[in-house]
Amino acid sequence: MTSPSHDSPRLSTRTVSYYGVGQAAEGITNHTLTTLLLFYYTSVMGLPGSLAGAALMIGLFFDAVTDPLVAVVSDRTRSSRGRRHPFMYASAIPLGFFLYTAFVPPLGLFERMEIDETVLLFAWLTASVVLTRAALTLFHVPHMALGAELSDDFDERTRVVTSRSLHAVLGTAVAVTAYFLLMMNSHSPEYTDPRLNPAPYSIYAALSGIAIVIAILLSAWGTRDRIPHLLPPDQDLSGQSFRSALMTDLRESLRIPSFRALFLGFTVCFLAFGFSNAIGTHSALYLWHVSVEVQALYGIAILVGTLSGMWFWRSYAAKHDKRPTFIVGITWFTFFAAIPPIFKVIGLFPAEDSALYVPAFMPVGFGWSFAIASAYVVVGSMMADITDEDELLHDRRREGIFFGALSFGSKTASGLGTIVAGVVYDQAGLHRGLDPADAPAGASVTLGLCTGFIIMFLVAGAITIFRRYDITRERHDEIIEALEERRSARPGADEAGAS
Repeated sequence: MTSPSHDSPRLSTRTVSYYGVGQAAEGITNHTLTTLLLFYYTSVMGLPGSLAGAALMIGLFFDAVTDPLVAVVSDRTRSSRGRRHPFMYASAIPLGFFLYTAFVPPLGLFERMEIDETVLLFAWLTASVVLTRAALTLFHVPHMALGAELSDDFDERTRVVTSRSLHAVLGTAVAVTAYFLLMMNSHSPEYTDPRLNPAPYSIYAALSGIAIVIAILLSAWGTRDRIPHLLPPDQDLSGQSFRSALMTDLRESLRIPSFRALFLGFTVCFLAFGFSNAIGTHSALYLWHVSVEVQALYGIAILVGTLSGMWFWRSYAAKHDKRPTFIVGITWFTFFAAIPPIFKVIGLFPAEDSALYVPAFMPVGFGWSFAIASAYVVVGSMMADITDEDELLHDRRREGIFFGALSFGSKTASGLGTIVAGVVYDQAGLHRGLDPADAPAGASVTLGLCTGFIIMFLVAGAITIFRRYDITRERHDEIIEALEERRSARPGADEAGAS
């Protein structure tokens, strides 16, 4: 077995950039699923928050099957296009199409059918989310595994992950910009706020679907030159059944303490982040009481914070290692994401009619996005380091199963976060088309206190779990040295290196 960087050309900036472009598709998809879809189906379409959250969660039950399925199959695939690229190509059009269908429920058909509209909306949302997440898995797991295969260098991996995260942010920025431009041009006397107007959502979904297809195809095409230098499937898996391979991979991966710590800590942390995203537009309307124009400026503050944070945390990780970077970053995230909503409802935030209100509101978005960028920069790189430890322990390369777990963790977190957000929405007494001026008196209190205390509780748990991650720079150097010694000691290693 050879390392991808052991006898292959140096990883070029071009390849890293094309690889990262694919993550723009996921940035668009995740923003749409975690930030907009709950708001659209509750405040625009009228589906109760608990039902909308349940529909989004059902998609995760299918992920429990598709994530490890795609992970193991891609690990074992042999083709002229490598292990990962066939899945990336296959995912592009289905992902763009199914995301679009989520925002175009056939209301005319609903009216002709003698079935309660709530039931039909729930069924349509559930089917759309299941299919969208299945297509996303087909891309995401192989794409993440490909990133780990591009290099085994401790710092080079952070560069690859930074490119991936940067393009995810840019994809999100494209989605956010399209959304707010459409909303700001959709004012209508029929709706008290343009965010409650259903018309622009289908346009947004169509544009997002097209952008997703283009980004995925560009990423697969632009990294095709690395295929000859990537690792092939392990030879000793050829006679192993799929079920046996899956159970072996899961059992052996769970024996690695750093994997357990990263998977569980990351999942709990992103449960907090997913909840914050899902409740964000509701909070803008019913807690912060800001216009769509102010919310658009807030989105710019988030973008600037994320980009600034990625630059900062990459340098921080190079000096202080990856685990401290993650812990410090999510601690800062808690301060900016949890404290301001609580201060708002207890009267410690500037009053809404104060000249300081909007200027104080903007740093909230900048602060928490700057902080959460620490996770974007280091988590994928840390999982790649775990795949090296796994090879040392079990003499096998199986990036797919580890990044499949990471994918499942992030989607589980966003789904659970959306369910929690839906329950909070119902508890606050919110409903379809509700004018913020007519919201129940306790709605803002419920939104503010729930947001603050849920985030604090979850991040505290994530830090407690994550402290068990133990792959430092020094430990990783030892792992790579041991792997190189093993590879060089194998019969035929010299001939393979010379070729």
